[in-house]
Amino acid sequence: MKKVLIFHTAIGLGHKSMAENIAAQLKEAGLEVKLADIGSVQRGRFEHIVVAVHKFINLYLPFVWAWLYFWGHYIIYPFRTIIAGFNCAAAKKLISEYNPDLIISTQTTGSAVVAYLKSKRIYKNLFGIAFSDYHLHPYWLYKEADFYLANIIEQKQEMVKKGIAPEKIFVCGMSLKARAVFDGAQVKQKLGISSAEKVILVGSGSLGTGFNEGLITRLLTLPGVKVVVLCGKNEDYKKYLEQKFRGQNILALGFYQPMAELYSIADIFYSKPGGLTTAEALQYGLTMVVTHTLPGQEDQNLKYLLNKNLVEKVSQDILAQARDLLAKQKPAIYSQSLEEIVNPKTSAKAAVLKILS
Repeated sequence: MKKVLIFHTAIGLGHKSMAENIAAQLKEAGLEVKLADIGSVQRGRFEHIVVAVHKFINLYLPFVWAWLYFWGHYIIYPFRTIIAGFNCAAAKKLISEYNPDLIISTQTTGSAVVAYLKSKRIYKNLFGIAFSDYHLHPYWLYKEADFYLANIIEQKQEMVKKGIAPEKIFVCGMSLKARAVFDGAQVKQKLGISSAEKVILVGSGSLGTGFNEGLITRLLTLPGVKVVVLCGKNEDYKKYLEQKFRGQNILALGFYQPMAELYSIADIFYSKPGGLTTAEALQYGLTMVVTHTLPGQEDQNLKYLLNKNLVEKVSQDILAQARDLLAKQKPAIYSQSLEEIVNPKTSAKAAVLKILS
């Protein structure tokens, strides 16, 4: 049985969920798959500092992250695999013990480690990189990679212009779980939502930061609407909302699984345009309204999604926009661009099986 090792990170849930979804597909195909959080594998003082700094910048200095994303990375770019080589002993040990036929990385930290080990011929088998956004960043690309699992055709086109052989690039859309079917009435009953109420989801990623409280306040004035706020890991904000809006038609939730239950009952989803979150919402035919972005990758995601008419941007007249969207039926799978993301012709499973054959 062929063995596949998938590296991810867990700072946000997107890269981890992408790894889990790819793993599920490969297990269905009869492959042995091992998932590993590169942050946990390489755990140490340096890794702890990097994670803490990353979280601090995203929370309090997003403009710094934007600069790093668009310009600052050029400083580190030539040295990234060399830097990875200083902290790769644990990953090297894991790879040696598991002896995978193929490694896939869903985030550049793991990619740098594997690229270093390949460059030194310590790891000699296949190495692939999976994306989870709707644009291309040069930091994701490594000459040591044998193949790429891209999300959209535009990524492949840009990579080919950069000199990457087209046969190394597979356009696989977003690797998603199969769409589940839920009884909406039962889900509403479980959550204490009236069957007659419309449901508006409001989210802000797994960390539960960056909420627009003015948006929530306005949405709560809509009659016959339950506003469900997804606070993720931010339990303090969940408690704050429960106290501030006590007695109003709001339901504050912490980290909720399965999200598909909420997608199945929602009429509108207000959130930021994370790659995987957006694809999941679109998979369920959910109207998504973008409230804000994490400067950098999500700005680029939003440009693509708006250009393809896959999402809407929040209007200054929040209530008029919400009323208009609530009056409409959920859209069906309505465009070629959407099909390419949620129902691609080539899946990650098919691409990997072809590579291993």
